[in-house]
Amino acid sequence: MSETATNSILGRMATAGREERQARVMTLAKALRLTLAKVADALMELPIAVIGAVVEKVDGEAVEAQLKDNALLLLLDGPGGRAGAAIVDPIVVGGVIQQQTMGVVLADTGATRTMTRTDAAVCAPLIDMLLEKACPILDDPDDAALLDGFRFGAKVDDARTLALALDAQEYTLIRLTVDLTRGARQGEITLVLPLADSRDAEPGEDDTEAEPTDAPSMTDTVMGLNADLNMIVCRLHLPLNALQALNIGDELPLTPGAFPNVQIVTNTGRVVGRGVVGHVEGVRAVKPQRAPSHATQPLRRASDEPHVEMPKVEEISGLARREEDTGDVPAADEDANVTTLGDMRESEGETDKSKADTSGDDDLPGLDQLPDLDALPDLSELPDLAELPDLAVG
Repeated sequence: MSETATNSILGRMATAGREERQARVMTLAKALRLTLAKVADALMELPIAVIGAVVEKVDGEAVEAQLKDNALLLLLDGPGGRAGAAIVDPIVVGGVIQQQTMGVVLADTGATRTMTRTDAAVCAPLIDMLLEKACPILDDPDDAALLDGFRFGAKVDDARTLALALDAQEYTLIRLTVDLTRGARQGEITLVLPLADSRDAEPGEDDTEAEPTDAPSMTDTVMGLNADLNMIVCRLHLPLNALQALNIGDELPLTPGAFPNVQIVTNTGRVVGRGVVGHVEGVRAVKPQRAPSHATQPLRRASDEPHVEMPKVEEISGLARREEDTGDVPAADEDANVTTLGDMRESEGETDKSKADTSGDDDLPGLDQLPDLDALPDLSELPDLAELPDLAVG
């Protein structure tokens, strides 16, 4: 047999062996395809099939172009303070919600809605278990390191905020096209995972264990993001012709009492608080108003009295205080001048009788017979009231 024929046979045998080995190798796309179908059935009995998988590397600056504002945006918390992301199409989220609530997935009607935290809470276990179960079956250590340790961190409202949290130099983009319940719905689940720093894989000159550094947590990263707030002093209703006629220098009347009641709202229009407009170092500023502590922590004990901003009430002294303490009614003194209800009735009867008796008396002088006021004696010699002796109180 010639040498050329021998090389041809060996080449075919090597190619066949390589293809057979590659068929048994668990690649990243294959592992995610098999794992997603299993975890979806185990968690929510949802038939999911991955009908397409694309794995590519993208630059960190190009990640924002892969994000969608109308999709469910999830921030993934990874080891060493690294951040990843998961983007789930609304059509896939709707199918998962229907399966969890009704037990059946209906065809998409095309209606759109804003993704909520409830959507994130329902889809987060599916993403967590997908990453957890796919990592151990990967043959390539680099692929396993790519998925290892990533878990759901938080829901993000918009693509710009999520892009700010993704600060790695290079990412692996995994786009899975999925089919729900045999053609009822089709959409995409995209994973954005950062590549491990190449400097960590290079062995150092010194084999001694380096001191661990305190990497920032995902909470610190999220809380460090910028949040845009708008201050609304008041709202005016103007006709369209008046609005078109506005020029530079025109004045608009503000609602009375608007400065002490400023609304603090987000870009989506959600009111997060109220404040008061004032001055700080020569510029306008808004001081947020905080709810009083007693709104959530009522002060009911005697020890809480110094913390309650109320006027101090003095204790009641005397008879009323003793009645409150003992609950007993003091006995009436026999010598006391006490008027009973019967005495009051008898007194009223005598008064009415007296009026009746005197109504017919003709001996009383008429009003025209009374003396004039000028006939009164001179009262100038009477002492002043200040010189009168003090009256003794019996």
